[in-house]
Amino acid sequence: MSLSDRGYVAEQYRSSDHFDARVRIYELFETRAERWPVWLFSRLGLASGERLLELGCGTGVLWRENAARIPAGASLTLADLSNGMLDTARARLAGLSPQPHFARADAQSLPFPDGRFDLVMANHMLYHVPDRGRALAELARVLAPGGRLVVATNAWTHLLELRELVHRLGIGALLPPRRDASEFDLETAADEVSQVLPIERVERRDSALEVTDVEVLVAYVRSVERAPTPEAALARLRAHVARQIELAGSFHVGIAAGYVAARARISRHRKS
Repeated sequence: MSLSDRGYVAEQYRSSDHFDARVRIYELFETRAERWPVWLFSRLGLASGERLLELGCGTGVLWRENAARIPAGASLTLADLSNGMLDTARARLAGLSPQPHFARADAQSLPFPDGRFDLVMANHMLYHVPDRGRALAELARVLAPGGRLVVATNAWTHLLELRELVHRLGIGALLPPRRDASEFDLETAADEVSQVLPIERVERRDSALEVTDVEVLVAYVRSVERAPTPEAALARLRAHVARQIELAGSFHVGIAAGYVAARARISRHRKS
């Protein structure tokens, strides 16, 4: 099943439960001191007075972790297809300044006028969109002349050790341990984005998880399952990971993600 299957996506993001289980493993066990949300925010270049749209905002993790760094006067519009995720984001960002505007939005048909935003970002969400070409055209449409687009996604090798393990154990929760050309990843993101806007930069971030709690890892695997995983398979997973922790002190999982930055052209006919 593809990550863009509508039924799967709707079930995954009906509430924040599955998403929170995935975030937790990174919060607890990532080896780099500068976490992904901080690393990515540093590269946005958000300035005072700019109008930003984040598409697929989830629970607002990016803004919670960078609350003290948001420029005064910036305008934030946080959008998601899931009402459940938006409800959680509203609650968790209740004290944020500036207070965001929240909107339910389908990436393939954005409810915003042309040229509305100076900065548009899609953070780990385009692999859930059935028609990425249409979504990218929409992201370009709502950018002001000279505006920036930032698209973040995983590299195909992300979580490869864990994907290999669950595949070997017969657990079908994660992507297979091989690259699927139909999925959206960092290796192909620039090619797809370049169909709508000129590319300015591609940057990759490599890190790792050193997992020391078996149940946190099992919760991650269960958070992405398409169907309930048999208890016998989960028992084998627990035993394998526990043994690795006993022998090496942790279960090592490589993680890799990055972003593509592009910019809208400035129209020659723009009025002064």
